[in-house]
Amino acid sequence: MTNIRKLLAKNIKKYRKIRGFSQENLAERAKTSTTHIGMIEIGKKFPSVEMLEHIADALGIDTPELFTTEAVVFMPSHNKSIERLYQDVMDEIDNFKETVAEKIKKLQ
Repeated sequence: MTNIRKLLAKNIKKYRKIRGFSQENLAERAKTSTTHIGMIEIGKKFPSVEMLEHIADALGIDTPELFTTEAVVFMPSHNKSIERLYQDVMDEIDNFKETVAEKIKKLQ
């Protein structure tokens, strides 16, 4: 495995774990398969540029961060991660509201 593959594999896995994502979660967010993410994380596959962008977006980081030698140990400080977290929370709230509204309708 080349050094760039090792670095990419290590960083994707590290960021995925920092975010608390399983390979399945990351695959869903990046619009790919769990197998593909697994193969990338062990260095057997190298993703296309488009897939790198999907993975970075799913992890809430800028694409070049996938290739840094010092991947952050905690959440990146840039706004992209905060915006993604905010959107995830808002989506969960919307889903909860819809569920409650449906339950109320059934009771009426």
